[in-house]
Amino acid sequence: MPQQIQTASIAVPSLLTKDATGSHTLDLVRMLKNEGVATEIVCNFAANDLPADALSLVRIEEHPPYNFKNDLTIFQYPIWSSLAESLRFSQKTTLFWYHGVTPPKLWASSDGHELMELSERRTTLAWHADLAVCASPFTADELHRHSGYPKERIRVVPLGVDVSEMTQKPSVEIIEQLRTRWNLQDKQVLLYVGRIAGNKRIDLLIEGLATLADTFPSLVLLIVGDSSSTQGYQELTKQLVDKSARLGIQDRVIFTDKVEKVAPYYHLANIFVHASQHEGFCIPLIEAMAAGVPVVASASGAMPWVLNAHEEEPNTMGLLFSEGNSGELASQIKRLLLDHELYRAKQSNAQAYVCNFDKVNFAQRMLSVISEATTLSTHKLVPPLTDLAAVSTITSSDYRVRSHIPILGRLIERIRVNLTSHLKSGFIDPILRRQANYNRLVVDEVDTLGIEIMRLRAEIKQLQQKSK
Repeated sequence: MPQQIQTASIAVPSLLTKDATGSHTLDLVRMLKNEGVATEIVCNFAANDLPADALSLVRIEEHPPYNFKNDLTIFQYPIWSSLAESLRFSQKTTLFWYHGVTPPKLWASSDGHELMELSERRTTLAWHADLAVCASPFTADELHRHSGYPKERIRVVPLGVDVSEMTQKPSVEIIEQLRTRWNLQDKQVLLYVGRIAGNKRIDLLIEGLATLADTFPSLVLLIVGDSSSTQGYQELTKQLVDKSARLGIQDRVIFTDKVEKVAPYYHLANIFVHASQHEGFCIPLIEAMAAGVPVVASASGAMPWVLNAHEEEPNTMGLLFSEGNSGELASQIKRLLLDHELYRAKQSNAQAYVCNFDKVNFAQRMLSVISEATTLSTHKLVPPLTDLAAVSTITSSDYRVRSHIPILGRLIERIRVNLTSHLKSGFIDPILRRQANYNRLVVDEVDTLGIEIMRLRAEIKQLQQKSK
């Protein structure tokens, strides 16, 4: 850790315990603590069940922008929040950690589309950071595409995973308790772990199971994830239950909702399945491989990279299927269930491979990025103008007095300058400068107003939901 980094802030919209961004925030805190850096967590909301070592560090800021004065600030950007606007005022070493924004078209319901669109647009805030960090090349490309942020200032640091926890097999008693609880005795289990969200394409997993139902009568789909805490989760879960009923496999699709500990569930599975259309990293893939569970995943987002699928298939850590193709998904599941040699190969190769994603490697990579950002902090980037800001400039800095008359042209240019300079420098230029400054202030106010409107709309929606 560079000597000048003695204090740090980590800014995150919401700090939740069973959430990828929340877990990543806690990993950052512990890494900085191990390096002797005094760290605070600044957020709009924090869960009540945070670990004790994190709870004492939390500062709730409901009315940003917040003035970050510490030596290092890491802005977590899984989605836009008013706190992210504080990036514009950051002066010291700053990292912009982009976790990927779900495309609005993949959002399960109309509620949230506007926020997703705003989140994509405001990735331009990254220009106020010394370096941007992404968990995969996929999200690095996405950040560059949304914001124009220079690729040479983006670093890829895979998220840290507690590989050892997943590798350790639960006791026979715990496994039997879970099998009894979910009626999994003598069943072959396809496992999904994650949010119940539209972009996760759980509907494809249900379709794939329906295709295999006759061939594998004991095959079930176990869906481990929050299905009730928000209206969106509830609506999508109902749609998925209805779909499984229409396909005649309702009794073979099991929703657990939130669980206390997810690690034991991997050891119930025969195959881990993931059909997401937008995935910035996908920690469950790493967890499944660490637990020795072969993986079948969509060839989309960051998942081919996580599974080392840029190589030929024998060297990949799992099997891929074309995005959105439930028939290919079913075929790959069938291959693993019938080809025992292929099954064992994917198990053994993957368990050795995932050590690359452990928390020790994560800490080493992060320390390197922080050191580099500290060096670059003396060479801040110049943020590009927004469309509105660009047209607010009314001066013509590239204008030059010109005359195209042969021979006499230079003399005419000099006479024009001498005749008008007193008007230009003493009267016209000051007016234009004042107008340009006024226009920029208006642009800033319009941006601020738009952000405030978004915040108020979100509050109104929350109040409407509470009143129902």
